[in-house]
Formats: sequence, C-alpha cells, structure tokens
Amino acid sequence: MSAMCKLAYGLSLGVSAAALVVAAPAVAQTGVDPAASPTPVGGGELGDVVVTARRTEERAQKVPVAITAFTQDTIREKAINTATDLQNFTPSLTVLGDVARNQETYTIRGMGGTGGQGTGSGPGVVAYFAEVPTAASGPGNFFDLASLQVLKGPQGTLFGRNTTGGAVLLEPARPKMNVVEGFVQGTIGSLNRRSAQGALNVPIVEDVLAIRVAGQVDKRDGYVKDVITGRDYLNRNNYSLRLGIQFNPTSTISSYTAVNYIDVDEHGGGSVLLAVRPGSPYAALLAPYLAAQQARGPYKTALSTPTFEKAKSLLILNNTQWQATRTLTIKNVFSYARDRSTSATDRDSTPLPIADLLGAFPGSYNNNLRTITEELQVRYDNGPFRIQAGGFFLDQKSPAPLTFLTRNPLQAGGILGGGPVVLPPALQAALGVDGPLLPALSVQPYASVKAQSKAVYAQAQYKFTPTLTATAGFRRTWDSFGGDITAYQNPGDYQVFNRLAALGVISQAQAAQVIGLNANLCIYDAYKAVAAGGFPTLYYPNCTKPTFTGKSNGPTWQIGLDWQADPSTLLYAVSRRGYKSGANNPIVTLFLGDNYPLAIVKPERVTDAEIGLKRDWTIGGMKARTNIAAFYTWFNNIQVIQRAAIAGSDILANAQRARVVGLEFEGVLQPFRALTLSGSYSYNDAKYLDYTTIAIPAIPSALTAAQPSMNLASTPFTFVARHKFSIDGRLALPIPASAGDLALRATYAWQSRERVASDPQPFDTQPAYGLLNLRLEWNNVRGAPLDLAFYGTNVTGTQYRVTANTGYNNTGFSNSIYGEPAQYGFELRYRF
Repeated sequence: MSAMCKLAYGLSLGVSAAALVVAAPAVAQTGVDPAASPTPVGGGELGDVVVTARRTEERAQKVPVAITAFTQDTIREKAINTATDLQNFTPSLTVLGDVARNQETYTIRGMGGTGGQGTGSGPGVVAYFAEVPTAASGPGNFFDLASLQVLKGPQGTLFGRNTTGGAVLLEPARPKMNVVEGFVQGTIGSLNRRSAQGALNVPIVEDVLAIRVAGQVDKRDGYVKDVITGRDYLNRNNYSLRLGIQFNPTSTISSYTAVNYIDVDEHGGGSVLLAVRPGSPYAALLAPYLAAQQARGPYKTALSTPTFEKAKSLLILNNTQWQATRTLTIKNVFSYARDRSTSATDRDSTPLPIADLLGAFPGSYNNNLRTITEELQVRYDNGPFRIQAGGFFLDQKSPAPLTFLTRNPLQAGGILGGGPVVLPPALQAALGVDGPLLPALSVQPYASVKAQSKAVYAQAQYKFTPTLTATAGFRRTWDSFGGDITAYQNPGDYQVFNRLAALGVISQAQAAQVIGLNANLCIYDAYKAVAAGGFPTLYYPNCTKPTFTGKSNGPTWQIGLDWQADPSTLLYAVSRRGYKSGANNPIVTLFLGDNYPLAIVKPERVTDAEIGLKRDWTIGGMKARTNIAAFYTWFNNIQVIQRAAIAGSDILANAQRARVVGLEFEGVLQPFRALTLSGSYSYNDAKYLDYTTIAIPAIPSALTAAQPSMNLASTPFTFVARHKFSIDGRLALPIPASAGDLALRATYAWQSRERVASDPQPFDTQPAYGLLNLRLEWNNVRGAPLDLAFYGTNVTGTQYRVTANTGYNNTGFSNSIYGEPAQYGFELRYRF
C-alpha cells in the first residue's frame, strides 16, 4: 500500500463510517408490543412479525413495503449471528466484507456495496439500531431483539439520505411493565465455540418504570491458521451489554432509554492470495508465495502482519413520546454514539511487507467518531387522514486524532521513486533481515473527519375508502463533510542505507543523500511538490494538513397506493426517489487539483417503481402465505469504485445511468400441522446503461501510469447475485404433548455467481454456492421452560468467498477470505 493509498484508506475508514450514520433514524413506538408478536412455528397460525417500516408499529402483512422480517426465535433457529449470515435468508441482499473481516457492507437490489472512499458519500443501505442509524454490521448485534427487518428499495422519505438501496432495522426487545421474565442461553460447539447470552426484565414501579438488562459473549477459535506463526485468524471474541429503561410517568407520556455497548477484540485476517499478475512490480517475488498458497488451500495462510480487529461501540438513545391529544402525537428521538476501532491488515496476504496496515498508535484509533443525532417528529392521525412531519439533525466529528501505521517496501530512491529495494540472498544474510524486501513505515500522527446532516420531511396518508389508501411524502436533506490529514516517513527505517554503505553496496554520499531526503519527509507535501514540478522541502513536525471539504443536498419523495382487497390480501404500487450524498476524492484533489472532473463526486439519485401482493391463503386444510414484489429501478450518477486508480488507491466516481429489474418472493406453507415449509427467491438483473470512465493522466510522482477512458455500458453491477433462493423445512416429530415439541429443521440457501470486479481479471466472479444447515430442536422439554438443540452449519463443507480485494489489474494481486467451514454444536436455553 503506497502512502497515497494510506491517505485514501485512512479517510475511508473515518468518513465511510461517518457517511453510514448520516441518515435520519427510523421511529418505532406504541400500538403493538413487538415482543408479543407471534412467530411462525411448527403448529398453529403462520404468525406475523411486528415491523416499523413506516415509523409506526404494524403487522408485516399490512405494510405496503417489500420487507423481510425475523423474530429473535427465527434468528436463533437459522443461526444468524452476523450480516453475512443474514444474506442467506433475505432476497436481494448481499453482504461482503473487506480484508478487515468485520467491516461488512450491505447491498440490496444492487445498491449499497460501493461504500465511500472520499469524504462524504457512504453506503446505500443504512443500518439502524433502536431507531438510530448505526454501523450495526459486525458481531454482537443480533441478540435479544424484538425484530430484525430488511427494507428493500429507496427509503429516503422517512429514513433520510443514503438509503438508496434500503435499510436494515434492528429493534431490541424493550422492557415490559409489571412482569419479571428473562432467559439464559449457552452454546458449545466446533472450533471451541463458547457462547452465552441472556436477558432479565424487572418491573420497578407498577405501570410506571421497568428495566431490561441483556448481554452476550461469543468466543470461538479461528478457522484459518498461519503456517509460520501458528496464529489463528477469523476467531470470535466479543461481548455486548444492553440496558433498556421504560418510563411512563403519565398515561400520555412514554419514554424509552437504551444504552448499548459492544466490545470486539479479534484476530481478524485470514486472507489468502488468489492471483498475481505477470509483469506487475512484485510478480517475481509473489509467484512462489502464490504457488505455496494454492497448495495449502483456503484455511491456511502465511502473513507478514499479526492482524487484529478491535472495536468499542457505545450508543445512548432516548425516545420520548407525548400523546398531546387524541389525534396529535409529539415524539423526540435523541442519540449519542461513540465508535472507536483499530485494525491491522495484510493486504497482500503473504509474508512480504508489501501492503500492511499495522493499526493505530498505542492508545489511539484508526477510527474514532462521536455522533449526536436529534429528531423532532409530529404525527397527526384523524381517521382517514394521517400526516407525519419533522426535522432531523446530525453532528459528527473525530474527538481525537485518527492515527495509522502503514508498512510498505523501502524504495531505493525514497518514497517518490526508484522502485523497491530488492535484496539478493547474500545481502539478506549480511544485513540480518528475513526476506528480499526492506520494510518502511509511514506514520500518520493526525487526521480528522467531520460531517453534518440536516433534513425536514413530511409524509401523509389518506384513505379514500376504508380499504384504499394513498401515500405521498417529501424530504429535503443538506449535507456537509470534510477532513484533514498529516503523514511522514519514519526516519529509523532509512538507517539501513548507512549499513548498506558500510557493506560497500552504496557510497556514504549516496546513503547520506537518501537519508537526508527521506527521513521525516512530509508525505503529502512531498507529493504535491513533485506533482507541481518542484522538490520536497517540508519535514515533520512542520507538515501542512491537506484539508478536504464538500457540501451536498437533494430531495427525496414517495407516492403510493395500496388496497386491502380483503383481510388476507394487500396489493400496492409505489414509486420512490432516493438520494446519496455527493463526495470528493482527496487523492484526486492532491494530484490533479479541485477542478479535475474526478475530484468532485456527484450525488447519486435513484427512482424506482414497485408493485406487490401480500396474501394469506387457506387451501383445504392447508395454510399458506405468499408475498411477491416486482420492481424497476433507474439510477443517475450512480457512485462506483475505480480500483487503485491513483497511487495505488481506489477512488469514487460516477457512472452516468444504470437500471435494475427484479422480482422477489417469500412464501410459507403448512401442508399439515406438523410440517412448515418456507422459502424465498429473488431475481436481480442489474447493469449500466451509460458508463464511460474519465481518463487519468500519467502522474510520475504517484508512480501512476495513464489510464484511458473506458466504455463500460452494458456491464453488470458488482456484488449482485442474479438468482438467490432459500428453502426451510421444519417437521415436528411425534412425541407426547407432555414431553414437549421435538422437531427436525433443514435450511438450504443458494445464490448464483456474482461479479466482484468491474474490470475483467482472474477471480472477478464469485462462483455460485449453497449452504445447508441442520437442526434438531426439543422445545419445552417435558413441559419445562427449557429448550435444547443440536445444530450443524454448512454441513456439506462448501468453500465460498466472503470478501473481494480485486487489485489484479492495478496493484498486481488479488486476495480474499473464505467463509466458515462446517461446524456443529449444542445449544441450551432456559426461559423464566
């Protein structure tokens, strides 16, 4: 990773997280108790989940929105522990991670996976926890939930900006009045799995005050081993704590406060080298490592950096609602969040120090964000007419410097030229170094990011008849963003030139020249000087702080019509506009100036049209449910990634026009009381209609060759599986009712191949794969509130990739991480 790559990488870690949370929160309150919602089980009714897709609690079957919803029991039975697991059971959802495994990104209907590499922008699918936008994609989130909801399509009217693809809502179980209840659950399994979770609901003052305390700890050994050090990668070691307080001082005031904390301390890593481009700068050095990796398979690797991922996340929120009159409700939602993380990654996946992020300074973080959100909402509901209106504000900043330590090969002439120093074996022995490359450390002692978002919105519903309802909404959002950064070259690394001079490899004068030029050199000032035809003159601590700022704004809207044809049938049609904030590319500004076309990234605008049918059936003695949605989505200025375009760094750009055509289906069938079958399917045909890249000139100071303009029209989107389906069957086994409920469950999830790189290269497509999970569960054992289960996940041992680092055509190599192998375990749950 070059120094300029580190610039973009550092800003992307800070600002992509910032962009993820710059969105208006969903609101959920009153009406129905989510914890009491029925769950589809082996007998009885099909069940329905309480959802908050329209900022109020409703049964999922009554909501004219394409939505996949899960209860906590369903999450447990389907072994959904992370967002990667979630994708296997959700139509049109894809989740891929970076080399830092827990940095997962949602993509729905082709939108969301690009992230935001410059300041501003962000993913097109936003995650929410308890009505507040959050980076809720890693471990430690999917426990003690009332519901988990995936909304498909633009959600920008009620949910704010950056929801061009959809939203993922995590609703925690809230405290109940006047009841003591809870559960404890433990799991042991393969890879030394040790997991526990539990919750306790305690009433404090009758009808006035109750609290709920919940927690989870998850530990498991890694499934990828380092053949050199023996270190295991891709382990699990995290815990979460959650406190909920429900305070109802009067019959018209309801106040919910939540405190959620997540701590992750894991080894990360586990990436394996997939391909090396012949003729690339490190091809000759990497070739034997590639051969060795191919021989040992995807669950063994050899890295130069002991990778890790550490994160601490604190979220405090309050949702207070006042029923001012029978028809008027006023709600205020406030949140404070502090997210800190640091990680070490080996981006070349070899023992060579080619592109390694070593983490942050001791006591510091790569990502350190403080976020405050405030929303005031007014809802008027008077029979056939309902209107929701409000304003939203977000303020985000890094309260402490964001620091990075990045290791790249030492270059003969310094970081601005000369190529890497490649040592012959005899010289390696003489210098006492291990390997042909000398590592050089780039130090980023300071960087900061900031963002603000403001919005006003209103959405109205009007019932023309008791069964026919029209909906119209509008929102306007204003965003601002920015950041700055400082970096220099570690002086200690250049002392090796004195040792080379002592060995007679170079002269003392040459050693003095290289050391004098490069030790403590301000990296970005040096790039700017050379790009302008000058010579580097600034040294740390006298570096400047390149500053990058931007603004963006845009409207979003929705119009729709839904018809409740009968109590079991809902038909709807809707059209929506989505907006994703514009951005800028600091790396382009640094080398080519503010006026170069790639410096500014335009806002992304999405318009869709969707029709849907939700219906419950009774056919003879069988119960069934079928939900189907068809959609067409138009994109203008869709934000895409150009891989390693300048100085080895990715940049964000705009594709002019694109479209997605799709179909989604979810169904449940009970042929008889003991058997429940469910399934889902999605079809997404996503491609660019007009996409011509902007040419990039040769930049000698960035060691970047000229990149011509390319016409990529008719090429498919990345991170979109054209076909996905899942099938789940639960068969209740015949035992006496007094003995409980014994059942066998099998779940199979499959997706077709998907592109992971826009330009043709080896491993640019992830092959199709399917995963089979099995579960034998015994609930209410002998009439006691005790549940037992034996489970197996990926029981066929399918090998499949879950990340994509496709730098073959630019950096010269590609690597990836493989998904979890077959695992088995035992689960015990006690309810009280």
